[in-house]
Amino acid sequence: MTNSFDTGGSERQFVTLAGALDRESFRVHLGCIQKTGGFLPGLEGTAEFPLGGNLYGPASWRTRYRLGRYLRRYEIAIAHAFDFYTNLALIPAARLSGIPVVIGSQRQMGDLLSSAKAQSQIAAFRFCDRVVCNSQAAANRLVDQGVERRRVVLIGNGLSPEVFLSAHPALPPREGLLRVGMVARMNTRSKNHRLFLHAAARIAPRFPGVEFTLVGDGPLRAELESEAQVLGLGAQALFLGDRRDVPAVLTSLDITVLPSDSESLSNAILESMAAGVPVIASDVGGNSELVGQGRGILVEAGSEQGLAEAMTSLLIDADRRRKIGKKAKEFAQANFTIENMRRRHEELYGELLEEKNWRADEKSRLIPSHSGDERTRVAIVAASLRYVGGQSAQADLLVKNWRNDPAIDARLVAIDPPLPTALQWIERLPGLRTVVRQPLYVWELWKGLREADIAHIFSASYWSFLIAPVPAWLVGRLLKKKILIHYHSGEARDHLQRFRSARPVLSRADKLVVPSGYLVNVFREFALDAEVVPNIVDLSQFPFRERKPLRPHLVCTRGFHPYYGVDVVVRAFGEIQKSYPEARLDLVGSGPDEPQIRALVGELGLSGVHFLGVVSREAIGRYYDQADVFINASRLDNMPVSVLEAFAAGTPVVSTAPEGMRYLVEDGRTGLLCEPDDPAALARNVVRMLRDPKLASCLAANAREQSKRYDWNAVREQWLAVYDSLHRGTNQLLPAPATSGS
Repeated sequence: MTNSFDTGGSERQFVTLAGALDRESFRVHLGCIQKTGGFLPGLEGTAEFPLGGNLYGPASWRTRYRLGRYLRRYEIAIAHAFDFYTNLALIPAARLSGIPVVIGSQRQMGDLLSSAKAQSQIAAFRFCDRVVCNSQAAANRLVDQGVERRRVVLIGNGLSPEVFLSAHPALPPREGLLRVGMVARMNTRSKNHRLFLHAAARIAPRFPGVEFTLVGDGPLRAELESEAQVLGLGAQALFLGDRRDVPAVLTSLDITVLPSDSESLSNAILESMAAGVPVIASDVGGNSELVGQGRGILVEAGSEQGLAEAMTSLLIDADRRRKIGKKAKEFAQANFTIENMRRRHEELYGELLEEKNWRADEKSRLIPSHSGDERTRVAIVAASLRYVGGQSAQADLLVKNWRNDPAIDARLVAIDPPLPTALQWIERLPGLRTVVRQPLYVWELWKGLREADIAHIFSASYWSFLIAPVPAWLVGRLLKKKILIHYHSGEARDHLQRFRSARPVLSRADKLVVPSGYLVNVFREFALDAEVVPNIVDLSQFPFRERKPLRPHLVCTRGFHPYYGVDVVVRAFGEIQKSYPEARLDLVGSGPDEPQIRALVGELGLSGVHFLGVVSREAIGRYYDQADVFINASRLDNMPVSVLEAFAAGTPVVSTAPEGMRYLVEDGRTGLLCEPDDPAALARNVVRMLRDPKLASCLAANAREQSKRYDWNAVREQWLAVYDSLHRGTNQLLPAPATSGS
């Protein structure tokens, strides 16, 4: 459990550990106090337990009670608090609930806490089986404060593999330009941004070709920008704001500086070391454990002169910068990988469970059954694979994955039942086909929902909403079934504005589930509450392949509909062929705009465009594997399965960024994004990737890691929690658990 998902070091480590734990050995439930922050995308289903603004007020004690109920209900074996606020929330709730193993964390030195807060945390630690510290300095401080040494465990931070790669520089190199950077959130004065600026101002006149780069954001930013101007730094001070492409930023720097008053084990220092950038840090906390012994330079805390002298010494000595960076990188690779962190935590969990004589076979049920071993019966109402599309593919994956599952008995109720043989000719007439099929569909609903506990209804927008989800909702209500509407359309806002009848139906469902945080926010605009369960991608269907060499072979697997922008893809391909005449574009799909797209290809005189038609779900993986770049130009989108499939296959993604896309693709980290309806910008990003294979490789590796969040092993637990909350009628009391994949 973490406080929030803000872009800080502890939060990053929380997400990293949650994704790294072996899913064959551990079912991971994630909890938080505030469901906000830059690391939240993909983890919106995390259970939230707000403390109400006061650690000791009535609201906080009600939250601890709810938290205890959650732990008991899901038979949690290990409760691991990750930071100060969760130490004070989770530890007492877990201990009072009889959870076998309770673990606290000290990921800061604790010297910045008030006396009352420090004493409260030490008191909580006395109820822990272990307290995990990420530095020896933090561990020693706890022992000095009275925590038994045997309870204190040292496990260092873990760095993602991509931070050790040579990332494409986020800032363009210039002849004679050196950059000194500071990477830290601007939310606390203890980071000492002002000291960095004052030291920079001391040496700036001597080094007019040096740029001082500040990475981070927060409430102090405006004050610091003003300070830089007062000090006369002018254009030499560059404020980049909050960045998710930190490895690419670090590749742009020649020196990093961290002059904090307090640090336990700084992620900013570790990431700089991993990038081979020499570090100057204040001699506090665990900094000496990282940058000592020639792996960086330590300076006296608070010393402006010492900091200025250390920066000067490195700026004038390129060879020393190189040697320090090389030694630092080797040290980080040997000691601070995700694999090391994962292994140490799993060993700790296993040792503590062994101490408590806890055995998995004694408490192996994944979810409490409502009646002995009876499985929850779920009718999944969705299109069959007769019509290939994102929703039909998701429904098929759900039904297949639940097959033979001990907890859920899932059956498909197809919204497109086959017509009798004598009426097959009607299939060619869309309007008449819908009218004739509707009575058959309603009859299938009646049969399918009558035997179910839960109606899980897939939903699109506009007239499709009236034709398929609304009848299922009506039949479910008549049969007094629990109703879950699983809404997928990226056109939700326009749908809810234009079709006023949709809102009453959605508001009267027992639960609304959407695949992305984007739709949660859209629904909130219409006073509708939804929770996230992400789409599923079958990783076994999309084997990862590294693209070496990277060829100009593009693939687009979107339907030929106006909102998918295949026309923009074709226009962008025309620009790409000016640089790569041998380029190839595979268009996999069909739709009403296909004649116009074919005409556009002829009008532009393009070669190398292949119309491959509709491809079965079983065969689609081959087309991602054959291509080297996935290109998408949608104008509207939510959480496209095609992008997830490209992530899984290692096909680097270049896409436009309609509103919902940024919830899935992170520009510069898991793909390259540009504004919709801009074929020139889309083409530039493809050409940029083709000219920089290292960038493509890094994006693909990051995307593959992210795709693990959408594997069945991760998503299954979230669906179990949703179904159980409906079946037991507890959806208003306990938020659903979440699992993470990366």
